[in-house]
Amino acid sequence: MNIKVGDLGLATKLEFHEERKMTMCGTPNYIAPEILTGGGGHSYEVDIWSTGVICYAMMYGRPPFESSEITKTYEKIKYGLFDFPVALI
Repeated sequence: MNIKVGDLGLATKLEFHEERKMTMCGTPNYIAPEILTGGGGHSYEVDIWSTGVICYAMMYGRPPFESSEITKTYEKIKYGLFDFPVALI
């Protein structure tokens, strides 16, 4: 198994703990719903979301919200539409 860590090109440093970023950026399958919906901005919580998506992808071999169209992927993320595939034993 080869593990690669990538896609850190959009990483940013928060200047103070309560700072919120307002940019709409991220890899579509791993982007957090609060980034898609805008509103009050986002902070550390989007990293926790993405970590969960990565864990799901490692366990099931695909991201939980993946679809054929990016707009469908975003809708699935916004509404939390995913399933846990039946394990292949």
